[in-house]
Amino acid sequence: MIQKFRIFLLLGINTIVLYGLVLFLIPGGNTQQLIVIGIAMALMMVAPILIINRALNSMEQELEQATGELAATREELEHIKATLSSITTLDELTGCYNESHFREVLTQHRGMSERGSYYFTLAVLQVDQFNSVVDEHGLGSGNEVLQLFARIVKAALREVDVLSRQGPDTFGVLLSGATEDDAVMVIDRISQLISQIQVVDDEDLKITTSGGITSFHGTELSDELIANASKALEFAVEQGRDRVAGYLYHPPPAKEESDANEPEQAEEGDSLQSS
Repeated sequence: MIQKFRIFLLLGINTIVLYGLVLFLIPGGNTQQLIVIGIAMALMMVAPILIINRALNSMEQELEQATGELAATREELEHIKATLSSITTLDELTGCYNESHFREVLTQHRGMSERGSYYFTLAVLQVDQFNSVVDEHGLGSGNEVLQLFARIVKAALREVDVLSRQGPDTFGVLLSGATEDDAVMVIDRISQLISQIQVVDDEDLKITTSGGITSFHGTELSDELIANASKALEFAVEQGRDRVAGYLYHPPPAKEESDANEPEQAEEGDSLQSS
């Protein structure tokens, strides 16, 4: 709108200046002659104004259309971006984070713990009867159990906690600001809720969960933390399932001691405790 005004103002000034120049060059012209010249010059000014105005209106419409198309394209790109983000970070079946994204989150929490007083505990949970459900009732029923399991665990966790699917029947849980004792209580509460899951056409089948837990002690890598919790889970399953086992962490020895005791350390196994 301002651009239009500037163009029209410039045309008007040019016409007035030109008319003044004509008056100066024809000092002896009669009034009728000057009126005719003035009208002609006004028409000469109006015609370009109309043409320019029409062109500017057309350009404004095209600009509005292009702006609308750009906004629609931007919105579509944002939707695609959100969809791709979900695909790359979420498990399609359960809606939990997938394994790769969980490792990234775990690495971030390790960094926070290394920089300050923040602490956390990692748990790996298993749906004990998943294989039995699949064998007796099919994969569809097994997937339904996994979906219910994920919903129950999400409801039992806080917003600061993180849930991911690690394998066909295993889930990783990062409990922010939680000790191993806190983790045991959380898993016990989850186990009570999980026991309420009913498999269609099999009321006698009770769903239970086993868990392995470990805390971050400042030295373990993300893969080591997951491996330690998984070892604790294996121990819990060996002890009869429907229970929680903790990984007993041993700090790495000093370099001199490590070199001196290397054969002995290689023979030692992982220490686990069950609760």
